[in-house]
Amino acid sequence: MTVRILDIGDDGPSSHPDVYFTAGYGAAVAAADGGTWHLAYAPGRMMAPYLVRSISDDGYDAQTPYGYSGVHVEPGCPADELARCWSEAVARWRDSGLVSLFLRFSPLDPGSVAAVRAIGAVTTTRRADTVTVPVDQGAAVVWDGMAGRSRTAVRKARRVGLEATVRPAGADDLAPGSPFRRLYARTMARVGSSPAYLFPDRYYQLLLQGLGKSLLICQVHGPGGEVVAAALLMWHGERMHYHLAGSEPAAARDGANNLLLWTTLEWAADAGCARVHLGGGVRAADSLFRFKTSFGGVRTPFWTGSLVLDQARYDALVRRRAQRLGRPVTDLAASGFFPAYRWEAG
Repeated sequence: MTVRILDIGDDGPSSHPDVYFTAGYGAAVAAADGGTWHLAYAPGRMMAPYLVRSISDDGYDAQTPYGYSGVHVEPGCPADELARCWSEAVARWRDSGLVSLFLRFSPLDPGSVAAVRAIGAVTTTRRADTVTVPVDQGAAVVWDGMAGRSRTAVRKARRVGLEATVRPAGADDLAPGSPFRRLYARTMARVGSSPAYLFPDRYYQLLLQGLGKSLLICQVHGPGGEVVAAALLMWHGERMHYHLAGSEPAAARDGANNLLLWTTLEWAADAGCARVHLGGGVRAADSLFRFKTSFGGVRTPFWTGSLVLDQARYDALVRRRAQRLGRPVTDLAASGFFPAYRWEAG
């Protein structure tokens, strides 16, 4: 079984374990990050999407596209076969001149994480947990499983005249100045998010092009019809991903965000989804994480993986970065950031 390295436009697998593995999603993220999307693929064994990025003028490295994919291992793949495929992929990456690889594994695929960890393929680290809400028992069960304060907030939102809908997203929903784009940008600024989370127009255009009707938008409207909260959702088989969201502060105090999430869960349950992945917080166990857990979700561990492909070049890049920052190399190593040569001193 030979590992193939696929590019955008190549014929790939007929199905994918999740949206984060698709070329459509990868093209959008590549446009935002300035990289090129690839997929390491061994039929019946494993697949791993990644973006190749320039390291200034010092070569290239790779990372999982924003979100949760990492490495998918086909159920039943023997450990020795996985190890062989992984070794072949690593050799291909080294031959292409990559310095390092950073992986964000899927919290919805713990079997793959365990399989990769078992063969010692990468250095793995458990990060802050994410929240997943099972919806396969129906909306009524989801409602009963929510915290009382969350149900109360949904009732308040409806009492003050807020209404929510879910539908396929269109080009107008993602255009500059649209209600969603405006609410999302303001929310990111309000919470002090990294500029990396403000995606360019091309990202939204390619996301819609790549996902089509599987890209949904949930909107909460005020009594006058104005959009006061909105979220982009990505639907893939039995999974729904709560992708990007924003809201007006005053509407949030009236329960708009609770209504937004509840409507997402209700719609997903009625559409036949098995679970909705809400993601995590900005920081571990923060108010956003606690808010998401109030919808009855379970904590799903999130793992990352790091692999140095060219140790000599990696060490040289770390030393050069430390010199530019005027910091000792040990500070970069102690930061826990990978790759250390991309660390930004706080």
